[in-house]
Amino acid sequence: MIKRIAQAWGFAAILLLPNYIDLTSSAGDARMRFPTPLTKIALAHLTDMLIVAVLFAGLMACLRRLSGWPTLRWVLMALLPVTLFLRNLNVFPFDIPDTVIAILSLLWPAILILLILKTPRFAVSLRNFGSSLLAGLAIFALVTTCQLVRVTLWHPGPQSFATAIPAQPPSKPRLVWILFDELAYKPVFEARDPSLALPNLDRLRHESTLFTDMTPIAYRTTHAVPSLQLGRIVTDVVYTAENRYLVQTEDNPHWHAFDANASLFGMAKQHGLTTAIVGWYIAYCPVFAGTATDCYWSNNDAQDRGPTMLSASFAENVWVPLRIMVEQAVWPRRAWADQAKWNAEGHIASVQDLSQRALNTIATSNADVIYLHLPTPHPPAFWDRRTKKFAVGGSYLDSLDYSDRLLGKILDLLEAQPQWHATTLILQGDHSWRTRMWRPLPGWSAEDERISQGDQWDPRPVLLIHSAGQKSAATIAEATSVMHVHDAVAEQIQRMGEYQSKLFR
Repeated sequence: MIKRIAQAWGFAAILLLPNYIDLTSSAGDARMRFPTPLTKIALAHLTDMLIVAVLFAGLMACLRRLSGWPTLRWVLMALLPVTLFLRNLNVFPFDIPDTVIAILSLLWPAILILLILKTPRFAVSLRNFGSSLLAGLAIFALVTTCQLVRVTLWHPGPQSFATAIPAQPPSKPRLVWILFDELAYKPVFEARDPSLALPNLDRLRHESTLFTDMTPIAYRTTHAVPSLQLGRIVTDVVYTAENRYLVQTEDNPHWHAFDANASLFGMAKQHGLTTAIVGWYIAYCPVFAGTATDCYWSNNDAQDRGPTMLSASFAENVWVPLRIMVEQAVWPRRAWADQAKWNAEGHIASVQDLSQRALNTIATSNADVIYLHLPTPHPPAFWDRRTKKFAVGGSYLDSLDYSDRLLGKILDLLEAQPQWHATTLILQGDHSWRTRMWRPLPGWSAEDERISQGDQWDPRPVLLIHSAGQKSAATIAEATSVMHVHDAVAEQIQRMGEYQSKLFR
């Protein structure tokens, strides 16, 4: 009985691993992305593990009573390893070509059949070993269960904080730094689709310097953002259960604490400047709690591999992962559509929340430095440019349309303020549209396929810099690293600090 319980528990843990790995991996990716406790999601995964274990144990008990059990044991021995292998493909830290997947999936049953026919005694010994190995997976299940229980006890850092900032004179320099996540240069300015109008990006371009050949510094937001803050290339990050933000950099490959005082926001504080942050995906407020003046960060997106969502009910977080897993086996197209819808609904909630927060901050904040990291036009698509409403099933072009409309509202607010003539505005993408990442995932549309020309990736993100008082367009065509943004922000903070010093002499 104990062995059978162990087998069921181990099977459930391996089968469901893709759903909860972000909660139990050492990188703590989920902790870095969510500002609220993950208790509900961790408990949902534990419940799923229990459900699958009970169902597996019950099924095996029924099969053992059948007269054909001796034959069924061989069938299960052929199918279970292949099932677990296919189920965990996205857990591997590297891509496996489809041809290799097909070969490996067929190779094991073929080898097993050959052993049964040629060396039946060895095959029986191998079968007994496999039974013991499945029971031994209970050790893995115990470890992951303990990790999930630990997640239920995790307490995140602050989601927001604010300090009163007095009104500033209109002549005082101000910096507004906007990061539109995954804003790509080519579809915005170089090869814009005829069906897409971006009047506000064009409006800003006519009074800004456009960099047409930006060289990316990172493929992922989690690396690009801290790199820009520190002015050093960050190669890896981890956010621990104790809410410590650790990084590895090109010049220091050992894990060390991210130094908020050495960041651009730290530099602003050292110059006596105030900073307001609205952020997504990065734990901004815990990291910059002693550095920024105002902060809000949020993320309502679904888990990257869950599929679970903090805004969903506990029952939904239990049921949806199991439903999609079954659909992937019996009705892949339905599973694809359901997961795309689930992901888009979560992203819509993120975009709505942070868009409103950004507009409120632009309208009311007296901070010297305003930083907005917004989840648009980052996939999954969340907008229908034809109906001008949030919707599931759009494309990157639809997300660009929304980004442009949001930019228009931001510009309207800024240009109506007395301080606009003294405002430097930086608009950038942290990286380009990662077509190779999104193409194999749910949510990729026919329009995405068309405008990407079958996954022809262009690595250049957008960078526009509007200097205070600038009235005409300029272009920088030379290859320029995205790290230039760090230098431009640092230079502007230096100037603002000098103005601050003169103001209080």
